[in-house]
Amino acid sequence: MFDFLGRGKHRADKAAADTGPSTMPQAMPLSATKLEMVRMTLHGVLKMNGIPANWIAGEVIPLHIPGQGEALLLQLEIMHWHDALILHAPILQHELLEGLKRFDQQSDSTRYLISWKFSPDCGCPHTQMPAPTFWNEAAAEEDEDDDQGFAATQIHDLRP
Repeated sequence: MFDFLGRGKHRADKAAADTGPSTMPQAMPLSATKLEMVRMTLHGVLKMNGIPANWIAGEVIPLHIPGQGEALLLQLEIMHWHDALILHAPILQHELLEGLKRFDQQSDSTRYLISWKFSPDCGCPHTQMPAPTFWNEAAAEEDEDDDQGFAATQIHDLRP
């Protein structure tokens, strides 16, 4: 009855059944050239936009993704809180990717994975999540502003 829990199976049977190709990214060595390229690009994007260089730190982790090849994980850490920085993070990320593309025209932006994290000492003034109604109110306000008298876009799946 509880076969799905593996009861009644020997450990050797489980190990043989669980084998398969790994799809987990694997860390690789990082060349000094790639590290410097990312460092210079991030510094340039911050400077060009007037953001103090010590507000965002970065870590570069080279990865090999099975079936897809090499990629660089750029982990950007917010070191100094500023509400506008969070609001503009998507365009900052876009400008960083465009800057990296200028260094290497052959590179594909899908070869860069960007993650954001927040330093515990960044100075974020928010110490608690808002009440659940906060999110519903914000969604309702967005819905009111977005329709502009037009019907909602509908996407139909026409696949057989």
